[in-house]
Amino acid sequence: MRNFIFLLVLAQALPCPAQQRAGVKSEESLFLDLQKTGLGSLTEFEEKKKFLETVKLEKQKIQGKMLDNVYENAFEYYRQGNYEDAKDLATKILAIDPGYQDAQMLLEASNQLRGSLRPNMSEKIMIEDRFKTALSYYNEGRIVEAHKKMDEVVKLSPNNIKAKYWLAKMKDDLKDYYTQKGKDAYKDRDLKEALDNFYNALLIRPKDSPTVEWITRVEDELRQQRANDKLKEALEFYAQGRLKDAYEGLQRALEIQPGDPKAGKLMGEVKLEIENGYLASGKKFYGARRYTDAIGEWDKAKPYTANMSYINKLISRAREQMKSESDEKKRRAAEAERRAKAEEDARLKEEAQRKKDEEEAKRKGTTVEEIKKPAGISEENRLASQQHYLEGLKYFQNSNYEKARDEWTIAKQLDPANADTAAGLKRIEQILSGGQ
Repeated sequence: MRNFIFLLVLAQALPCPAQQRAGVKSEESLFLDLQKTGLGSLTEFEEKKKFLETVKLEKQKIQGKMLDNVYENAFEYYRQGNYEDAKDLATKILAIDPGYQDAQMLLEASNQLRGSLRPNMSEKIMIEDRFKTALSYYNEGRIVEAHKKMDEVVKLSPNNIKAKYWLAKMKDDLKDYYTQKGKDAYKDRDLKEALDNFYNALLIRPKDSPTVEWITRVEDELRQQRANDKLKEALEFYAQGRLKDAYEGLQRALEIQPGDPKAGKLMGEVKLEIENGYLASGKKFYGARRYTDAIGEWDKAKPYTANMSYINKLISRAREQMKSESDEKKRRAAEAERRAKAEEDARLKEEAQRKKDEEEAKRKGTTVEEIKKPAGISEENRLASQQHYLEGLKYFQNSNYEKARDEWTIAKQLDPANADTAAGLKRIEQILSGGQ
């Protein structure tokens, strides 16, 4: 950041022709615009990270543009013969960006011409020396070094027609050099090295169709090679039973080579096995009445299934069963509460009757047992009890247990000795409580 601010001040302190062109925004304006930009309402970590990466890239672009402006001023000093200032600016550029090759070239040239390396060196002699060195490299077959050196001659002496001619010739040779290196690497099946060299050739001659064809071919083979590597890795995972890892490996293979038939076929098999695993696990939970766990397993199967309706049907059935059992549980709880209340009411009634009988026995001078000695059941009550029992039996046969219990309760009250009624009431209690 310190270098960036220093560069900003340096660029503004120098007269830069580039800033005077119409429609070009000054570096100071760009920098101030960047300062005004804040994180705003961004709250998510990934959003902030992306924003900061964008800021970093923008800052690098601004820095590169400003370095170019400083270099223009340094080169202007060089053209005016002010080698000391040219050297000073080139040194500052390299302190910020050591990879700035033109600044390195200008520094070396300025050092030569200011007399630090060779006294009485003139620009013409220096250019001629570099030109001869470039030709020497070229004659020795050192095409890369020759092109680099001749490119420096043209940059330092833009009007040198002879240097421009040789640079154009060397470009063709350099393109051929990289093309041949690419072919050699391709022959050795080093596809990445081949691709790098073909791209170097394309940078020299961007519209060269044979180079484009080579790049297309190598990129296709490289993609296939990478896809095969991922497919091989996925097969190894599959053999080890690591289905999820195999699935992810196949996804990467298909991203590289979407139409690969082998990867596509294996992907289908892996997805089916993963799906079946989740389905079986869910059914196991369903059988154990762990419906939430079953639904969770079936949800996990969704990304791998080709039959979504079947999974949704399983989930729907589990939810319906959960509701049914929940409703039954509530009904049983309510029934248990009702029975408990009825028993409590009967107990209170019996307690009240007992006190009443005790008071009556005390008043009459006898015992409770004598008072409670049952009188015989009348024939009328016995017949009525039997009628209610038969009505209750009809309800019971139609599974209407509540109505059956009501009828049999009345029958028991009319004739407590009716054994059929007592047995029927006991059976209803077993059914309603979940027994067999």
